[in-house]
This record gives sequence, C-alpha cells and structure tokens, in this order.
Amino acid sequence: MSEPGSTDSVGMRLKELRRRLGMSQEQLARRLGVSFATVNRWESGRTQISAKAATALAELEAEVAAGETGAAGPGFAGTALPAARSGFVGRERELAELAQLLGQSRLVTLIGPGGAGKSRLAAEVLSRGAVGDTDVVFVGLEQVRYPRTLASALASRLQVHDQQGTPLIASLRAALSAGGKKLLLLDGAERLADQVAELAGELLDAVPELRIMVTSRVVLGMPGEVCWTVPPLACPSVAAGAAEIAGSDAVQLFIARASERQPDFRATDVAPHAIAELCRRLDGLPLAIELIAGWVGTLSIREILQQRAVLLDSEPAKPGGRRLADVLQVSYDLLTAEQQRRLAMLSVFAGSFRLADVQAVLGVDGPTAAATVRALVDSSWLVVARGAEQNGFSLLETIATFAALQLEKTQDGPAVRRRHALHFASVAAESEQELAGPDATGWAARLEAAVADLDLTMHWAAEQGDADLGLSVSSGLWRWWLFSGRLAVGRDWLARFLAAAGDRRDEDTGRAYCAAAVLAAENGDYGEAVRQAELAMAIFGPLDLKLRMTLAATVIGSANRYLGNHEGARRGFERAMELRAGLGDRRGTSVAINNLALLELDDGDLNRAQELFEQALAIKREFGEQRSIAIGLANLADVLIRTSQWDEAETVLAEGASLAAGNPQLIGAIACNQGALAAHRRDWALATERFETAIAANQAGGHPHDVVEAMIGLGRMHAQAGDQEAAVGQLRAAIALATEIGSSQRLAVAEAALAEVTSEQAARPAGQQAGRPSVERAPAATASAARAAPAAPAARAEIPRPKNVTGRQAEVLTLLAAGLSNKQIAAELYLSIATVERHLATIYRNLGLGGRVEAARFAMENGLGGPPPSRPKPVML
Repeated sequence: MSEPGSTDSVGMRLKELRRRLGMSQEQLARRLGVSFATVNRWESGRTQISAKAATALAELEAEVAAGETGAAGPGFAGTALPAARSGFVGRERELAELAQLLGQSRLVTLIGPGGAGKSRLAAEVLSRGAVGDTDVVFVGLEQVRYPRTLASALASRLQVHDQQGTPLIASLRAALSAGGKKLLLLDGAERLADQVAELAGELLDAVPELRIMVTSRVVLGMPGEVCWTVPPLACPSVAAGAAEIAGSDAVQLFIARASERQPDFRATDVAPHAIAELCRRLDGLPLAIELIAGWVGTLSIREILQQRAVLLDSEPAKPGGRRLADVLQVSYDLLTAEQQRRLAMLSVFAGSFRLADVQAVLGVDGPTAAATVRALVDSSWLVVARGAEQNGFSLLETIATFAALQLEKTQDGPAVRRRHALHFASVAAESEQELAGPDATGWAARLEAAVADLDLTMHWAAEQGDADLGLSVSSGLWRWWLFSGRLAVGRDWLARFLAAAGDRRDEDTGRAYCAAAVLAAENGDYGEAVRQAELAMAIFGPLDLKLRMTLAATVIGSANRYLGNHEGARRGFERAMELRAGLGDRRGTSVAINNLALLELDDGDLNRAQELFEQALAIKREFGEQRSIAIGLANLADVLIRTSQWDEAETVLAEGASLAAGNPQLIGAIACNQGALAAHRRDWALATERFETAIAANQAGGHPHDVVEAMIGLGRMHAQAGDQEAAVGQLRAAIALATEIGSSQRLAVAEAALAEVTSEQAARPAGQQAGRPSVERAPAATASAARAAPAAPAARAEIPRPKNVTGRQAEVLTLLAAGLSNKQIAAELYLSIATVERHLATIYRNLGLGGRVEAARFAMENGLGGPPPSRPKPVML
C-alpha cells in the first residue's frame, strides 16, 4: 500500500483532481502555481512533491470538495450560505442599517475583531432577503492558505472549469455575468486582503451588476470600498432596570446560549444585574458571551463573572472548540512585529486615549503614532470614538487583556508604565491652570476621559513608593476634583501622599497641603482646611512663592467665613488681595474682589457688595474664563434678588446657567438663586423644582454648606407658600447638617429662618390652617460645598445706611418712613411679619426711639425718607 506522501499516491491524487476539474496538466499547474513539467513529473512518479506543494494540493482538493458539496447548483438557485447551527439573536438595528447599505453600495466590507460576529451577521442579513432576487455565492476563505489559490477557490464554488487558452479570471467574469444578478460573500478575508482587493476590483470592473460583500478583520483599502464596523452587542447600562436588561441583545444572547447548554436554565433564577455586568465585562463580544454561556450549569453567574478571563482561555470542552485567545491570536499574527509590540504597549491605558497620549506612551514622534493608530484601527484592534475636534481610541477589555499578556512576554513593561505615569502626571499638572482658563470645558472633558488613567498613575506612584510623582499628580488635580465633585477621592489621595512625604517641607508638599485645604473647605471640614492652608503658607513664605500663597490665604479666608470667624475671613481675603496686587495679577485680583464682596454681603451692605461683584465680573470677562464668570454671575444675582431687581437677576442667571454645565457646584448655585427668584414671584412649583435641583447638585458635588443654603431657601419658600410643616422639616434638616459640618455662618441663618417660621406658626389664631401649595414636598436632604450668602433675598437698591443700623434695618426704616405697614414691609422684603416686628424692636432699642413716629422722623433725618427708591433699568450682561 502506498504511503500518503509517496509519489504513487500523489500521482493518483493529481489525476483524480484533474478529472474532477476537467483540466489538463498545464491548467492544473497554473492553479497550483508551478510549471507544467513539475506536474508531469509528479504524476509520472519521477519527482517527489515538496511539503509546501503538498499543502497547496491538499487545500485545492478541499476547495474542490467544498465546491461540489456546497455549490448552489445550476443558475445558483437558492443561496449558498452555510447552515446556521443556532438561532440568531438581536441586532435588528444593525440588520436594517446593513440591508440599506447593501442596496446602495457594490462593495461592502464588514470589519471587526475576532469574535465580533461578522460572518453570522452577514449571513443573516442575506438570508433575510436583503438583496432581493440576487443570487448569493458564499466563499469561505479560511481554508485558502495560499494567495495564488484564491481565484481557484472562487472557481470551484462557481463550478467553473479551466478552459484551454482562456485565463481563469476571464472564466470567472463570464460565469458571474451570466444568469442574473449575483452577490459574492467573501468570508474571512484578513489573511488575503491584498489579493481579495485585487480580485474584487477586477470582477467589479468587469461585471456591472455584481456586488461583493466581505467580512474581514482588516480593511481592504481599495477604491469604492464601504467599511462598516460591526459593533459589539448592545449591553445594558449600570443604571438599567430589569426590563431594559432583559431587552438588551447581549443579555438575550447569553440567555439563549445558556438555555441551549442547560435546558432548564431560567433567566429569572439569576439576578439580572449580574448577567448585565457579565455582558458588559465581556464588551458585548458575541463569541466571548457564547463561550462564557457554556459554563452555565458548572459555575454560578457570580463565579463566572469573577473567573471570566480564565474561563475564556480554558481548553475547549469539545474537540474543534475555540478559545477567545486563539481567535485573537489569529488577528495578532497578521500584524507586523513592530505593530504587535506597539499594540502590547497600548494595553497600559486604563481608559480611552488620544493621539498625543499614544505618542507619549510609545515614545515615538507624531507621524509614527498616527500610522500606528491607523494600522490598529484598520485591523480592528482599536475602537474609535469620534469627537468634534479630537478622536478618542480604546481597547475592548477582552482585547486589552490579551494585549497585556503579550506585554508581559516582553521587556518593555516597566519602561512603558513609567512613560504612561509621567505623561499623565504632566496632564494633571497642566490642568491646574487650564481649568481656570478659557478652555476649562474642553479640559474638563479631557480629564473626564482620562479619569481611569489618572487613577492608575496614582496607584502606580503609590506602589513604586514615588512620593514626588504622587504629590505632583494629586496636587495638580485639585481644580478637577473641585470641578467634578470628586472631593472625597481627592482628599484621600492627597492624604496618602502627604503621609508618604513625612516631614518634608518643600514646594511639592506645600502645593499638596494647599490643594488638600481647598478640598477640605469645599467638603465642609473647615477646621482642617484652616490647618492645612496655614501649613502651606508656612512653607510658601520662606520660599517666596507669592502666587501659591494667594491660594492658601484665600482658603484661610473662605474656611474662616464658614466657621463664622469674620475677622479671620477678612484677614485671609485681604492678604490674598495684597499678594495679588503686588504680583500685578489682574485676573487673581478679580477673585480677591469677589471674596471681599462676600463679606460685604454677609454684613448686609448690599450696595457695596453689588459694586464689588460688578467690578470683579468686569475683570473676569476680560479673561473669558467661563467658570469664573459663572461664579461672578451667581454672586451678583444673589444681590440683585435681595434688592428686588428681579428682571435683571433673571437675565444674569440665564447667562450663568449657560456656563454652568457639567459643574455640580455652579449648577447648584445658579439653581438656588433661580429658586429664590421664583419664590419672589410666587411660582411655588418652579421654586420647589429649582431648590431641589440645587440640593441634588450640591450633594452630588460634595458641597454640604451649599446644600444647607438650598435647604434654607426651600424651607423659606414652603413657609411663604403656607406649608409650615414642610418648612419646619426642611429648616431643621438644614440646622442638623450645618451643625454636622461646623458651619456657624450657615447654622445662624438656618436657625433664624426656623425662628421666623415657628414664630409665625405660634402667632396664627387657634384652629386656623395654613394653605398648602400644590407642589411636592421636598425631602430632608444631607450633604455637599462653596459659595456665599443665604438664599432668602429681598430689599431695594441704593439705600444709604446710618451708623449703628444694619443694611436690613435700613431697608425696614425706609419702607416704614414711606408709610408701609408691618405686613406690607414683610411682603416687600420677603420676611415674616414677626421678623419685621423683631427688626423694629431692635431699631427702637438701639437708637432709643419711642415708636413708629420717631422711627419715621429718624429715617427722614438720615436720608432714608421718601418713597421707596425705584428699581434700576435691566442691565444686559
């Protein structure tokens, strides 16, 4: 008996193959890419076939066998698509989009990583009649090992035989032109991309009605090619409910395959959020989901979730089964050695990244980084998130895990991780100033996208014991943590690296103490804020770092203000003003002016506060910094509301709201003032909505003193609307929170507001019920940070104030001298009648006046007489 590789065996196989194909030796030689003489010698047994040629022969035999068993038959009746082994799940949107595309384009390439479901999706859309009465010819390219046999594989599928003197490509063109419209589905073209592109171009040029659909892990890169990226299956969001989870494509596929694996499996037996989390961690890759579903019945969903990386790469349960790593390895092998190395390096990214990030981490120039990214996008390794100005890139988690394993096999790991850390440290350092500049919104988006990599950088610094790097990153991010409301996260990292720094007293530790002080003040930890800011001042002073000292002085002023230490607050703010002036820092001076205006607001000098806020705002507008302008607008609106300039306040708040997007603290400040404005206009429903928005935003941002302010405003609004019970509940909750965070300033305001409400309640005749507004009761809230003044306004502008009379008392005297009753004064100033009576009692006592007549005379003598001053014209800002 002849051995398989013997000359006798090869000769018989060649003759049989020629018989089945109807070929001469010369024609077969062309198909195998050898000479006529070589085939003649093989058949006669004079020469033994080489191993390479034997492989080509075996492949051609396999293709011929496939063509004979799978061809669609004469006229291509029916499709030649492979039979599905399981039901198709989901992807209705993709099927519709792809069907439309096939009707518009002659060459469509479905691209995506291994396991994305390209072949199954292509077959499904065609089996549903997306191309009407067009005959479909399926050509699987997986078994075509050598490029020169590509045309032969297609010929076998079309049952096209070689004809003496006629090139094979001409025979293919003739076959595709005959018998109606045809669509070729070339499945798995990545290994033969150049040859597929060449063959497709020739056929499309020669056969006008021909359409070609290709599935590939790489783009063909030819004219007229429409590349359609196969997306992962839709996964439910983290916040999705049970119904949304059950309706997602990824979860439905998992359930379908798990039920096939274990017929008694029921999705209702498993926590839906566990399945949703599993599908998200598998990136919605169909192959990964199907492989994991095979473990149902052996392990619980929770165990599968915990062990998914190991399970995906475990040995297949059945011969011929696939591992995800094996599928990815095929794609990996298509890359050049340098592309493989760079892909492995990109696995260090924890989140999405930009081209500049790639350049820094790879340590290459811009063009090289761009070329690398394009190659990896075209070969389906990188996912592109298109932006208005810059695109972002990312690796699916399953693919990143595979790439990270490749990095571990090289010596590049330590150097790449260090480059990654140093790069994001520079991003953090740059953000400190940029978030205070005109492109603050763009930088906020930049940092939001880089959160995972910044966190990874700090973890790496901690693991390496690199306190310098840790202090640099954490102190550089203080504006971002403030901007995004991540106060607790920032404080934790700063405390960790300051502890590692020990007794060091250099600029890096000073910056970290100052950053920690800012976050502590915004987080309601005022005593700690003062302590850390004073430590920073003690470090910056001897180093003559005046610009750094201004921030520390500002924090000291701000924290003391919330503690009710008025003199300490003024010293801090005035010190900051001196330093700014000495540096010639006009932008910084506007910040200092703004903070001094807050003190005037606290003192009740509304005219001076408005003057300073407007002065600060004019300077802020010169620099165009949106966040700073929004803060100035919020503070100015506070004064405008208190002085009954309501139309002007509405205009200012509208502008502020347009600048506050994405910043919880600013959203809260603007909403709080909008609530006060709505309450003045007695729009109780809108006032409730705005105050509740302010509470939620400040809670989310971690700004508890601003939560207290919004709760006070909501409580006062309920009182004005007649819902005393709701008012008392809100104000007591505000008192509890102000006590908890140690804000004596907010506590005093909350207690005064509660006293007003309860005194009105006590004064109400027995049996009289308060009217209830038709709005929802706001819940008692807890927790969030940083602006200025109570949210209960009301008064008029341009009122002079005599000595020993507060701003509010001057307002009361003005209205009294104008002939208003206590009830009218209360309505005009948005106060309760009892509060007006207490103000008058204090005025009589402090000024030695005998009653209303003497008070009116005093008002006239001190320039407070006459009718109430008219409101200024609206100012358009």
